Amino acid sequence: MRRKFAQKPPMIVIAGSCIYFEKERQKIMEFIGELEWGSHTTSKCECSSTGSAMGWDFFQIYFDPEFLEKLIEVHPDIEREEGHMIEQQFVQWLSKQLKKKKMEYYLKLSDVPYEMTNGFRLNPEYYRDDKELEELR
Repeated sequence: MRRKFAQKPPMIVIAGSCIYFEKERQKIMEFIGELEWGSHTTSKCECSSTGSAMGWDFFQIYFDPEFLEKLIEVHPDIEREEGHMIEQQFVQWLSKQLKKKKMEYYLKLSDVPYEMTNGFRLNPEYYRDDKELEELR
């Protein structure tokens, strides 16, 4: 059987866990709505359950990278959080903002969109040959 996967634009995927997802999903979406309202844009955000185990419900939140760019313009303190990538900093900032609203979830970055490349992107015109290296010595 051949599987066909849905065609979606690249999204930032944040995995999370909570105790009762059906009740918490509404709160999460309301908070994201507040972020949209503050940044004067729409997020195309999705929040869906991925299952439950041992009393925990697991979920994923999908963010559009363009929404993150708009959010950074409004909230520059996102870039002050710990992390090597802006997406990691966003997850840290989002966790802190949710804790301020008395909504504690365990969030982590699950997937980041990246550009596919085939090989190196070096320009062969700028390579040095042996003759130039001898002249530099």
